Amino acid sequence: MKYKKYSDRELYELLNNTENFIKLNPKLTRNQILTLRRYYNKKGLKVEQETGPNQEPTGRLYKTWEVSAFNKTTEEWETTTNHGYDYGQQQNLSDFISQADPVKINPSRRKPVKRDHNVIFAFSDSQIDYREIDGVLYPIHDERALSIVRLMCQDLRPDTIVNLGDTVDLSALSRFDKDSTHFDHSMQPDFNRVHRLYAELRADNPLSRIVEVDSNHNTRLKKFMLKNASALFGLRQAGHEEDYPVMSYPFLANLNAVGVDWVSGYGSAEFVYGEEYNAPPIVFKHGSLVGSNVAHKELVQNPEVHTVRGHTHRPETAHRTMRNGHYLTSMIVGVTCSIEGDVPSVHSAVDDRNQVVKNQEQWQQGVAVITDYKDGTYQFDNILIRNGVAKYNGKVYNCND
Repeated sequence: MKYKKYSDRELYELLNNTENFIKLNPKLTRNQILTLRRYYNKKGLKVEQETGPNQEPTGRLYKTWEVSAFNKTTEEWETTTNHGYDYGQQQNLSDFISQADPVKINPSRRKPVKRDHNVIFAFSDSQIDYREIDGVLYPIHDERALSIVRLMCQDLRPDTIVNLGDTVDLSALSRFDKDSTHFDHSMQPDFNRVHRLYAELRADNPLSRIVEVDSNHNTRLKKFMLKNASALFGLRQAGHEEDYPVMSYPFLANLNAVGVDWVSGYGSAEFVYGEEYNAPPIVFKHGSLVGSNVAHKELVQNPEVHTVRGHTHRPETAHRTMRNGHYLTSMIVGVTCSIEGDVPSVHSAVDDRNQVVKNQEQWQQGVAVITDYKDGTYQFDNILIRNGVAKYNGKVYNCND
C-alpha cells in the first residue's frame, strides 16, 4: 500500500478519531485505514489537535437535525442544519463489524489436471484472530502455516479442499475469562483475513470444490447473539432473504463471494464424501471428543465410516478392519494456528507488561492429503508443518524462502 502525504488534520483524525478520517477519505477501505494506523503508530507519530475558530468538531457525530425560523427582515424562512457530537470516549474503527471487504479474484489459467485419481486436501484450526498490543495487530494464527496451505494446494491442485473448522478464534466472544484486552477490536480484521484466505484458494483453484464444516469457535458468534441480542438473531439483509443472516460467520466472512460450501450446525455438521462407492465413505467434521487416543475412540463411535477431523490440535491416525474386510481410517489433522502461546488456552499467559508469554504448546501443525482412487479405497497422509516447512512425496514446501 502506498502512503500519500496527509495533512496534520488528517493524521490527527486517523490516530484519534477514525470516523472523521473516513469522512475526509471516503475511498479508503477499512483494511487500508487500519494498515495506515498501524504504520503511523509504529513510527511513533504524534499529532497535536488543531485549535482555533475554524476547527471542526472531533467528537463522534451521532445525529443531525434541521431547525427552521422565519426571518422578519428578509421575510423568508431560513433553515439551519445542526450536528450533535459525542465528545466522550472516541470510537475505534474496529468497533464496527461489517461483512468482509471483497477481494478481487483472478482465477488461475492453468489447464485442468488429468489423472486417474482425485485429491482431497484438508486443514484445520487456523483460529484466525489478532491481539492488538500498543496499536499493532499481532496474529495468533500462523501466517506461515496458512502459506503452506496455499503452496500445497497450488502444487497438488486438489479436486476438493476441506476446512475442518475453528477458522476464527473469536476470543472477544469467549465465555472464558479474558487474559487481556487484546481482542476488544479484532473481529473485523478476523473476518477480512478469512475472506482473503478463501479468495487466494479460489483464485489458485478455480475448479475445486471448497467446503468448511461448522465448529465450536465459529459458533461463539451465534451463542453471543442468542444470549445478548436474540431479537436480532437470524436477521437477513432486506432483498437478500436467501442469504445467510447478517450476524453470522458465513455472512461476515462473505463465503458466498468466494464459492465456499458452508456446512452448519456444529455437533452434527458433517461433509460426507464418497457415498457413490460401494464402500465406507469419509466423514469430515470438526469433532468434539478430546483427550488421548481420540482417533481410536472415533473408530469405536463410528464403526462404519472413515473420519477426518480436527479440534484436538494433535495429529493422529488409527485403523481398524471391518468384518467384511474393509479397512477404516480415523484421522485427526494438525493445526494452522500459532503453537507458541499466542492462542488463549489453559497454558497461555499475558505478563504485567501486556505482552504474551511465549510457551511451546503440546500441539502440532499439519495438513492432510487424501488420495481417492475412485474405487472406494483411499490413501490417508498426515503431513506435519515445522517452522514454516512441510515435506510430502519428496517435495519441500518452504514458505520462508
